[in-house]
Amino acid sequence: MTAHSATLDASFATALSALAEFSGAPSAFWPVLVQTVRRQLNARAVWLVWRSVSENPGPWKILHQRPSEASVPLEEVLSLAVLKKLGRDGVTVGQGLGGNLALGELQTTDSNQQIVLIADLGGTAAALAALQKLTGFLSVPQAYDALRKAKSGARDATRLAHTLESMGRVLDSENFDKATLTFVNDLSERFACETVSISWRAFEGLRLRATSHSEKVARRSETTFLLEEAGQEALTQNKEIMLPATDQKQVSIAHEAYVQVVKPGHILTLPLIQHTPDGQTVELGAVTLERQRQKFTTAEQWALRLYCEMAIVPLVWHAQNSRWMMVRIGREMARSVPKALKPRSGAGKLFMGALVAAVVGALFVPLPFRLSATAVLKTDASAFVGAAYDGFIESSEIILGSVVEQGDVIFTLNTSELVLERNALIAELAQANRDAEIRRSLNQFSEMQVAQAKADELRAKLLRIDQKLAGADAVAPISGVVVEGEPAKKIGEAVRRGESQVTVSALSSLYVEAAVSERDLSFIELGQPVYLTLLARPKDMFSMSVARTVPAPAVQDADNVFPVRMSDPETRADWWVPGMTGVVKISAGTRPVWWLASRRLVDYLRLLLWF
Repeated sequence: MTAHSATLDASFATALSALAEFSGAPSAFWPVLVQTVRRQLNARAVWLVWRSVSENPGPWKILHQRPSEASVPLEEVLSLAVLKKLGRDGVTVGQGLGGNLALGELQTTDSNQQIVLIADLGGTAAALAALQKLTGFLSVPQAYDALRKAKSGARDATRLAHTLESMGRVLDSENFDKATLTFVNDLSERFACETVSISWRAFEGLRLRATSHSEKVARRSETTFLLEEAGQEALTQNKEIMLPATDQKQVSIAHEAYVQVVKPGHILTLPLIQHTPDGQTVELGAVTLERQRQKFTTAEQWALRLYCEMAIVPLVWHAQNSRWMMVRIGREMARSVPKALKPRSGAGKLFMGALVAAVVGALFVPLPFRLSATAVLKTDASAFVGAAYDGFIESSEIILGSVVEQGDVIFTLNTSELVLERNALIAELAQANRDAEIRRSLNQFSEMQVAQAKADELRAKLLRIDQKLAGADAVAPISGVVVEGEPAKKIGEAVRRGESQVTVSALSSLYVEAAVSERDLSFIELGQPVYLTLLARPKDMFSMSVARTVPAPAVQDADNVFPVRMSDPETRADWWVPGMTGVVKISAGTRPVWWLASRRLVDYLRLLLWF
């Protein structure tokens, strides 16, 4: 955890404690709660809506809202279907009012009323993180009311404040296992217990999930089995069970069996039961506390009840989000089905069975199997144009995309220095010829030979300059289009001999090359139909076929790809130029729907598990 996240967690826990310890009247508590929720969730607006609960629930009313000046009609907020589907955990997310909404039902001591917090998160992508924070506020009104009634006991108030801090740590846990371990460790420290355990519902009954101060749980030991049975005993009766017993009417057979084996001095088991908005109860698990010397007082039992009631929401949150993805998706889909559509009669169940059979049958319907790959236009004929000598570009009209014919001037080099040098050489050559003639007339043969040798050297230099002047115009060696280099934008810039300034590609030899992933290469066969769409004109489609696979792998976007060359298209557009990119669809026959949907996953599992 970073220092920044630790600061945020501390701020959140402090905010929860401050709300629980609020000393004002309830009329002043609700505005502070709404403002705190808005600040902690960084929400655009927060509404606190209320209605009476009876056989015929009354209308929703806004109890408080922030900001008050940005009022939104209550009908627009409550018309959202997501308000009607808070779910078993009492929290949910949805879309509305131009962004994400987070909703949570507050836990209060009055069962005749229903109070819901609605936070407008705007366009933020952190809806689930905000929802997780929102769960921490749901039990605050209950804690506030309880603390108001317990102000006479400073020790109890401190303990409840610590409870809220512990809930903050439970909420901040990474997963369900760590959340349960944090929960039992806090109980062990707060209530001076040697051992605290929590059992949670599973398919076969309760399952021990965490024991205080222990990272691992012995799943198959005798004590684990007895502890799970003791938790189930309390959960079935929906009653707290304590030994030595104070209630003679309680059934404690499983607890007595556990005491005989472990021999704790005092044991107390509290059932974890969630009450849904529709009045139903959900059995979640049980918490068992053990300590040797001191029995559990009435005040401690009251504090433990509140602690467990507050822990239900964050624990349910972590439990639901730790499930396998497909289970979570199926659960949410089942919840989204209206009650009116759920089959109740024999005909309805028959219809649902037929519908399921139709869906399963659809999985075996064959569909076209097409491989997608990126494609690029290339050419086999390209030529490079460079300068005949070191110099400066004097003129050019060539830019990218210019169409040129063989022999067209691409650019012209500056010849002013060469002309001056040539004139100087001509003058020197004339002087050397005169010297040679004078020496010959004076019969100075050795001096004449020196003058003639100098004249020959000057003629050679003059020849080289004439060759450079003849190459001042750089011409296109082939007909085509300029795909690289813009000499028109480099007038006055120095160029060196041998460096390519312009690349010309022939349009007559264009072909399509696709980069096919190595995992799809086994499906490629010669002659398969191919359909090409270029980025320049996505609405145009061109037909061709697979010509050959080039054994030259390359890495593209962290994927190993092989070039696959296509045959000449049935029709070629005159706007095609080398370097254009697009997408090809390679037809590879038909496959059933289930195979198309699962082939990637199956291939991954085969490589992972070696089957």
